Amino acid sequence: MKIIVTGPYESGKSRIIHHLTNGACINIERRGTTIAMDHGLTNVDGMSVFLFGTPGLLRFRTMRKILSSGADGIILVVDSSDPESDARAKLFFREIAFFLPGVPCVVAANKQDLAEARRVDQLRDRMKFLVGQAVMPCSAETGENVDRVLRTLLFLAMMQWSNVFTKFAQYSGSENGLKHLMKDLNVSRDQAVGYLRRFELRKLLEVQVGDERFQVNEKVKKFLKNPNLIMSK
Repeated sequence: MKIIVTGPYESGKSRIIHHLTNGACINIERRGTTIAMDHGLTNVDGMSVFLFGTPGLLRFRTMRKILSSGADGIILVVDSSDPESDARAKLFFREIAFFLPGVPCVVAANKQDLAEARRVDQLRDRMKFLVGQAVMPCSAETGENVDRVLRTLLFLAMMQWSNVFTKFAQYSGSENGLKHLMKDLNVSRDQAVGYLRRFELRKLLEVQVGDERFQVNEKVKKFLKNPNLIMSK
């Protein structure tokens, strides 16, 4: 799955990706500020998750647009200890909603380890644009709740694709898997193949020659059948 981690500069995006990947990530930065991107790969119960952190300075909008293309979910990182950053957080929220309309989003209320950190209810009162969004307190410094933020987002993303995922799991290994997929989802061959390509890139399945047959990654099949299991840990 492809996840975008975005938000204002110094909100803690790079630190969150560093925690989620156990340090196995790259950061293109200058003087401590990300100027291109962060990128890392993590594994959640057998599911490959590709994390892309966007630069936090407003002038890098084009880079954020490029990185956002095709994302399955969004982690918007806000600095819960700095009220002055709230206006910038609103700009980033509007921007990512424009780039990725309808894509699930979880707001990571970072820096909860600091004494001056605001509670989630205080953040909601201050940032009205967060209405309807999942807001979760966390600390990238200590790691508290960071994994839960990612799991919650994966659950929301999988629920959005639940009808397709259920059919993937049902027809995995079938000789005529593609035809079954087309019939049950009432989509054209091109649309069905598009699904295969999208989730083959995300390592959820492997496609056989001719596209007629596909094999779901056995480690993630249970999550495709029941996304609730991703929240069980």
